Amino acid sequence: MSTNPLPCPYIVDVCGTLVRDDTTLGLLRHHFARMGQRRMRLYILTVLTAKASPLRIACIVLEKLLGRHLLKHLLVSMLAGDRDVDLDISAIEYAKYLVEHRRVANVWEKLCVTSRHEQIILASASLEPVVKALAKEIKSRYVSSTLESRNGTLTGRYQEDLTGNKVEGISKKYGPEVLTGSYIAFSDNLTDFNLLRQASKAYVILHQSNHRKRWCNLNAEFVSLDE
Repeated sequence: MSTNPLPCPYIVDVCGTLVRDDTTLGLLRHHFARMGQRRMRLYILTVLTAKASPLRIACIVLEKLLGRHLLKHLLVSMLAGDRDVDLDISAIEYAKYLVEHRRVANVWEKLCVTSRHEQIILASASLEPVVKALAKEIKSRYVSSTLESRNGTLTGRYQEDLTGNKVEGISKKYGPEVLTGSYIAFSDNLTDFNLLRQASKAYVILHQSNHRKRWCNLNAEFVSLDE
């Protein structure tokens, strides 16, 4: 159901923008470590995501050849059989850690100019449990990718993947008028280019200064994290 838009909402990416982690991987690591009887999955996750892992490299090559996201679906499949309430508990714990230890300080300072945190919409392709938990921590709204669950048990599949579809996700949940008026956007993702381009004010988070050339056609303020 659509809600009335608030004046000049802040649309904020999460991973690499609000916090320094890839929160899908971070949530899975925390969850698998917490669920002691499933620690083998933590080992598999480490093998699949290590930078020099042949399996990770093979997935990247296949993704480029097929034009499909493979690795993240493979990782999410490891949640099959877990109770969604257990993942929610892991997400709440992990979100508290992110807020306390992994903030992108420059972005949080810019968000502090609004005393109405409900103006903030976290827009992330990360998993709903962690984005929802982060939103609750800062009392904001959110849109995210969702997981399929049957009778309280995760199937290991996405119900909806928000990658590249944040505009549609925001419009569906809060109404298209949120993005037809003035809004401020923060992101480090090239997939958010159109969201940033249409913003009244756009902030691009640069993890390396030489990444700025990727955004040469965008009118934005750049927030460099390597300075």
